[in-house]
Amino acid sequence: MDSFRHVIIGAGFAGAATAYHLARKGVRDILILEQEKIAGVHSSGRNASMIRQVVPEPAVMSLARDGAAFLRSLPVDFPVPVSYQQNGSLLLGSGEGWKKLSRDAETARRAGIEAELWSSEKAKEHVPALREANFDGAVWCPTDGVVDIHALLSGYLKAASALGAQIRYGCLVQGIEVADGRASGVVTADGIIRAEAVINAAGPWAGVIGKMAGAAPPPLRPCRRHLFVTAPLPWVDPRWPFVWDDAHGIYFRPDSGGLLLCPCDQDEMAPGDPPTDGRIAELLAGKIRKHFPGIADVAIKKNWAGLRTLSPDGRFVIGWDPKVHGFFWVAGLGGHGVTTSSSVGALAAGLILDPKEKRGEPFSPTRFVC
Repeated sequence: MDSFRHVIIGAGFAGAATAYHLARKGVRDILILEQEKIAGVHSSGRNASMIRQVVPEPAVMSLARDGAAFLRSLPVDFPVPVSYQQNGSLLLGSGEGWKKLSRDAETARRAGIEAELWSSEKAKEHVPALREANFDGAVWCPTDGVVDIHALLSGYLKAASALGAQIRYGCLVQGIEVADGRASGVVTADGIIRAEAVINAAGPWAGVIGKMAGAAPPPLRPCRRHLFVTAPLPWVDPRWPFVWDDAHGIYFRPDSGGLLLCPCDQDEMAPGDPPTDGRIAELLAGKIRKHFPGIADVAIKKNWAGLRTLSPDGRFVIGWDPKVHGFFWVAGLGGHGVTTSSSVGALAAGLILDPKEKRGEPFSPTRFVC
């Protein structure tokens, strides 16, 4: 019977980065279980690859700052080259949303993130496609950008493996063994894998895994979001930042000679491979016509959907379960998983090795226990 000190469920960004930082801290007895034949099939490989630091939740903003800093200057021993296009971001705001976005920018500056308030005129000069758009102002964050998500995920896993961690692909978790109130193993088709600690980094399946353990599952919601890519557009400048209209829920960025766009749809779904919905293309078209009329004639070439796992308060769920000992959560990253991957992994590794670490309090799963 196999036995490991730490068994991590999920080889996406949450699990891979946790394994990476545990291994860098000297932990060698790590097993990562991934249900798919390769890593990054679901949320970690189906996102917009954007690094955004100015976000509404201050605790998440701190992790985004540290995670973005890691990506801009990877360790010299990181085993995979990872491209990072630091084109910046323009976050657009209108009405009360602009006031809130301005406050978020001030919070970001106090946290050490470069963030400037731009007039709508200045933003339109920087991205001419916005000339016909109507908004009150923009937050410019020059250190934001776009990262190669597949290289980054591969780098975490290769580095962890080089330091002794093992990865098993195509290994579906069927249950969590609990003895005397403590998680003691993971049940798979090949048998039980003993563990001193079970780390739940299962993304959209985190709630399912929590129920298997009889844990105190936080109210996590997997929600579908669509991404669309246009055919090549000669007027798109690949040096443009990503543009995100917070007030109206739509963003775009240069991609493959055209644009990647998202209408920020958010439909709760069961964990799995979410189907695309043709009505979301209509939603996107309507938002473009209304808010970005300068790009209203773009032709969509392809689209796909992925899941983001959300918590009610917008903060992640990182910490030991309050009900089942030895069961640790790294979940609910809510679309910020790429940006915060390194800082989430570092925080999780620190809490796993030292449960008294105070930095994890805002993310503790105990906040959902009445």
